[in-house]
Amino acid sequence: MADDLHQLGEDLVTTAARVVRWVPKDGYTLSLASARILARLIDNGPTRISDLATLERSSQPTITNHVKRLEADGLVRRDPDRTDARVWVISPTEAGLRQMRAMRHQLGSNVEPHLARLSETDRQALRDGLAVMRRLMATGPDDQRE
Repeated sequence: MADDLHQLGEDLVTTAARVVRWVPKDGYTLSLASARILARLIDNGPTRISDLATLERSSQPTITNHVKRLEADGLVRRDPDRTDARVWVISPTEAGLRQMRAMRHQLGSNVEPHLARLSETDRQALRDGLAVMRRLMATGPDDQRE
């Protein structure tokens, strides 16, 4: 059984990565890493840079550079942490929210033709699988939630 779970985990991650590669990069000004950070802030709320680094499994200087670019583009803002003025809390701006909505819409549009080739039974199975993935993410460790 453990081997089956290991293989399931491998298949889940590699298949998700392959689907992401279907999406053309044309028209996107954000790197995938910056888009992930912006999405995390939108989905999870204002976050300290150190916490973003931990959640993204990245170094604090790397996350700081991404945040600086996002801030220069007007997509996020830095505010002092109310409990520690030495620390910044990063939040999405209205422009960041609009950009992410537009990106997510474009992602759906780009994948839609692939989904249209599936039977209704397969599309329902995919919907059911996505529901399972959402439950898995909701019960996983905090640093795994996206």
